[in-house]
Amino acid sequence: MARAWFDKREYGAAWGIRAGRSLALMVGRRAARFLLWPVTAYFFVVARDGRQGLAAYHAHITPGGAGLAQLFHHHLTFARTILDRTYLLARHKDAPPYEIHGFENVEQALQSGTGAVLLGAHLGSFEAARAAGFLRPDLKIQVIMHPGISRKLNSILAALHPGAEQSVVTLGGPAALLQVKETLAEGGLVGVMGDRVRAGEETYEASFLGETASFPLGPLRLAAALGAPVFFFTALYRRAVDGSCYYELVFKPLSGPAPPGPLRAAWMRDLGARYVSALEAYCRIAPDNWFNFYDFWQSEVGRGGRRRTSVDGSREQGRGAPTAVGGAGTATHPEPRRKP
Repeated sequence: MARAWFDKREYGAAWGIRAGRSLALMVGRRAARFLLWPVTAYFFVVARDGRQGLAAYHAHITPGGAGLAQLFHHHLTFARTILDRTYLLARHKDAPPYEIHGFENVEQALQSGTGAVLLGAHLGSFEAARAAGFLRPDLKIQVIMHPGISRKLNSILAALHPGAEQSVVTLGGPAALLQVKETLAEGGLVGVMGDRVRAGEETYEASFLGETASFPLGPLRLAAALGAPVFFFTALYRRAVDGSCYYELVFKPLSGPAPPGPLRAAWMRDLGARYVSALEAYCRIAPDNWFNFYDFWQSEVGRGGRRRTSVDGSREQGRGAPTAVGGAGTATHPEPRRKP
């Protein structure tokens, strides 16, 4: 069985990232993009699991699947978004241009004093969300991560742009929840990824690109606890007609604040369905922006007679059968499952 995403080895080191940042800022974005080719080729060859994971993804979204050339280009797109973080974080003159769609809806939430939750995915560049801050220098943006992931991200951000790591909040404990609630109370944005499942994490199921996949329940519960409007967010790496590249930042309304009491479970089910539907739609718009380099569906993980917990906190033993695996992005309504 292929290793899960959280077990995969992390390539690179802080000193290498700092050296790469210095080189990129010195030579400029145009020259640095040429250097990505040999680096991408190396990882394309040695990271077989990544190739296999993307091949599984393209089997779901690309007619006839993807050949080696398309898979390499997909890897190259990912490398380019990583490079662009350097210029975006530094607000460098070579930072790529961007278009923003739907931020006026977020502005309304910010003006009401509730802040907003951005429910994102490993689609495009979540880091480009900071470009929204260019419009509002006073806008506070925090990203919530799991402990192990936040440590890795903090080291990368510290190497790319010292001080940027302070915007990452480690998930776990009341202190973290209090910190993000303060950000929302100040009219800020709180971002969380909603697509990757960790070992032992409770999940819900949805039809995604034609096959049932598991999604983490934690981000939905967090969004409910924060009591703020929820938006789907992605920053797609796009190519214009003239060949130039830019980012398309999309803020799509998913739901208002969670209601109290017994209505909350239905609110979370609806939010999950809307989130997966939006994720699938933007995967189809920009398929080479999908940056989960593992078999996302992994049908062998989490199957069997596991105890599952529903969104309303009740527990049910045994496999059970989903009642509503519908079309694209339709969440199954009974019990989420816990990954082993």
